[in-house]
Amino acid sequence: MKPTLKTGVAALVILCFFFSSDAAASGNKTVLLLPTLNFTDYEIWESKFYPVNVLERKMTEYLASLLRRDPFTDVRILDEEAAERWFAGERRPGDFAVRMELFSVLAKERETLGSFENTDVSLRVRMYDGGNGEMQDSRIASGSDQRYTFNPGDDRLYFLNAREYPVLEILQTNLFDRIHKDGLDLLRLTPPDKGQKMSRPTWKQFSSTSHWQAFKNAIADAAGEISGVSDDEFSLIGRIIAPTADSTLKRREYIITLGRKNSLAVGDILQVIRGDSYITVDPENPVVIVPRVVGNVKVTKLMDSESVVVLINEKPNDPVQLNDLVRTSRFGTKKAAPLK
Repeated sequence: MKPTLKTGVAALVILCFFFSSDAAASGNKTVLLLPTLNFTDYEIWESKFYPVNVLERKMTEYLASLLRRDPFTDVRILDEEAAERWFAGERRPGDFAVRMELFSVLAKERETLGSFENTDVSLRVRMYDGGNGEMQDSRIASGSDQRYTFNPGDDRLYFLNAREYPVLEILQTNLFDRIHKDGLDLLRLTPPDKGQKMSRPTWKQFSSTSHWQAFKNAIADAAGEISGVSDDEFSLIGRIIAPTADSTLKRREYIITLGRKNSLAVGDILQVIRGDSYITVDPENPVVIVPRVVGNVKVTKLMDSESVVVLINEKPNDPVQLNDLVRTSRFGTKKAAPLK
């Protein structure tokens, strides 16, 4: 039987469903990048023919390129309309959104036998929960860079003055590519031409400067803050408060104190933890509580502030009990924690 358009489309739909389901179950976290805000007067134009500020977009794109280096992180860039819809409710529990806010740029340039550039950049990194859209964390990222480009600006380092050297002889030699407006740049010390100077630097001019390097250092610091957030820092703690009416010995169900507003989703797996108390000889820390995992439960039904979970597994000699704590990550998880 020859393949037809209908069979091809059907096969494509099945493949898309398979891979999307597999990706959803893989436990990857999705980071949504909201448009960067600029609270400074610092602007970069696309080009001299298109004088539109592109600094915020370039910053967002660079952050996305850094976060995508993590194989377990999916990154999506949202435009203004998509960001408004996300805050209005088009969110998926388990994801989280990040917005950079540029609030300080200290850029200095000094001309002394060349150009000396010194830049300090500071920005805020705000993280928003995918369940309720509220800000969950805010951190400061900063970066700096300095660079000296040698350019004497006179004839002292050039072989001959161009006005005294015959143009015809220059054209007949292979030194044509070394002609400088003040002579022959035999040592290739002349900085590359960056084009006409505008009221705002163009992206071509800006992207090769120390100023952009300072921005990249600040954004790299922001990426480290985002990717360095561990599941423990973003963990949610709840408690098992009651069994359900349908709970049986073979299928034990419980009610916990975490729900839809905590970004839980049906199918999420939570750790059941219990703390062991130890008396220490340290007067500043007389009691230390060490948590240990005693079981895993899976969310089967969601309410606003509570959820119904079913027991997946537990330690035979240390069964799950009422008043035990449950812990999950705001990034969500589809895998049960190992029981040691």
